[in-house]
Amino acid sequence: MRGMRWLRWISPVLVLGIAAALRFWALGRPGVLVFDELYYVRDAISQLAHGFPTMWPDDDPSMSAGRANGFTDAPSNAVHPPLGKWLIGLGILAFGPDNGWGWRSAVALAGVATVGVVMLLGWLLSRNLMVAWLAGLLLAIDGVHVVLTRVGLLDGFLTLFIALGALFVWMDIEWTSRRAEARLRPAQRRDSAGAAGPPRWTGPILLWRPWLIAAGLTFGAAAAVKWSGLYPLAFFLVFVTVRDLLVRLRRGERGALRRSMLQAGVSAVLALPAAALAYLASWAGWILRPGGWARTPGTPWPADLIDYHAEMLAWHSTLTAPHPYQSHPLSWPLALVPTAMYEVRWTEGCVWRECVSGISPLPNPLVTWGGAAALIVLGWLVVRQLLRARGRGAIASGAATTASPLPVVGAFVLTGFLSGWLPWVLTFSRSAVFQFYAVVLTPFSALALAILLGLLCGLPLYSRSGSEFVLPIDRDPDALLGRRIAVALFLVVAAVLALFFLPVWTGMPVAGWFWQLHLWLPGWS
Repeated sequence: MRGMRWLRWISPVLVLGIAAALRFWALGRPGVLVFDELYYVRDAISQLAHGFPTMWPDDDPSMSAGRANGFTDAPSNAVHPPLGKWLIGLGILAFGPDNGWGWRSAVALAGVATVGVVMLLGWLLSRNLMVAWLAGLLLAIDGVHVVLTRVGLLDGFLTLFIALGALFVWMDIEWTSRRAEARLRPAQRRDSAGAAGPPRWTGPILLWRPWLIAAGLTFGAAAAVKWSGLYPLAFFLVFVTVRDLLVRLRRGERGALRRSMLQAGVSAVLALPAAALAYLASWAGWILRPGGWARTPGTPWPADLIDYHAEMLAWHSTLTAPHPYQSHPLSWPLALVPTAMYEVRWTEGCVWRECVSGISPLPNPLVTWGGAAALIVLGWLVVRQLLRARGRGAIASGAATTASPLPVVGAFVLTGFLSGWLPWVLTFSRSAVFQFYAVVLTPFSALALAILLGLLCGLPLYSRSGSEFVLPIDRDPDALLGRRIAVALFLVVAAVLALFFLPVWTGMPVAGWFWQLHLWLPGWS
């Protein structure tokens, strides 16, 4: 038992160490701005100086020889909210504006923190340490997540806030379940003859939900990085409302739908103002320092802020400029068209025929493709479990949520994934969308894959109330051992692939032929 207690500490620390090594190793390479760092890093530097982004004289990606302070006083039309650039600025304050560590360290730290959040979420969803460690490890070696937390873009921060918001939503589910159960009130039922029947339990309307407020603040911060952070807030509010309704139906509450809608209204009143407050706070520099883009002398700042947002919305809705790395959202789960961040080729001074240094979020195939498959299997298991529960006479699907943890856990993970993907699929109307937007999907695909691998190994999912779900497959010891060996080999090969793709993820100078070995699909070149 003492050894197991040590394992509880050592395994998460080891996973975080792997995540940190992959994100911080050679972080300053290359020493120039790559891809959209040209916009976000320079906005962060000038925002630190003025409180809002300002213009730069040219588009040279070099930040050496004093160029890191070459911004002007003229305001810049930044098309994303300020929070992500404030966070990039923290690394610049720590390491300076003229090197990659300054531009990228805050994003790398956010990437490691996301791995930690996913491990904690994996534990709460499954009450199984192995599933939690697997989820963290799979995210730690996910190529899309590694690369997008090694460059000074906004999406690494967005992913952290979405994962953290999902964690708070799950904590709200557990917190409200405990309090609702403690405050259930029996209402005596009588039949037509006046005889007493079994009691009908009435759940309370909870007016205080601190974890939901925390989720609102966190998703508001996500929206203050990129507006797409609002999608998970909407999806998870719908999720908690549907779950509340199903629980009330299971208990046979009178007026379950009405009471559920009332609880949904209370939830919105708690979460939405919190999100709005967090979002507005990110604009403090623009509000307190006149001179930013769209500020008009003599006009109240709220009116200017509304005009600025209308301008930003128009820009995003009409962005159709063609780009060689644009990709349809349907291709994102399989990472078919990665967004190359940087590539330089040379022959002079190269020990091979040609040298290449590049950064591309090529997926770890087993993790990315396995995660997509796991989400499909998890969805199938949820539907199967619900249909079986209904076939046994359960009321709607609410009974299944208490009899087995799988439906609510699976639906929660799928909600998180779909919140970052489905809105883009349904509203795909512009060509300029990119694979790197899909980094917000990686925590949920890692959770789905970890849950499925754990179930294949015979590890049950436990709920807070003590119920469990075990995959209904052959429990013969030899078959179970075979599946565990297969899962172990899966993880070993995934780790080897992470080492194989590491040079492509980190800009390591390699031979041209070695670079070509990594381009497995036409869209990867």
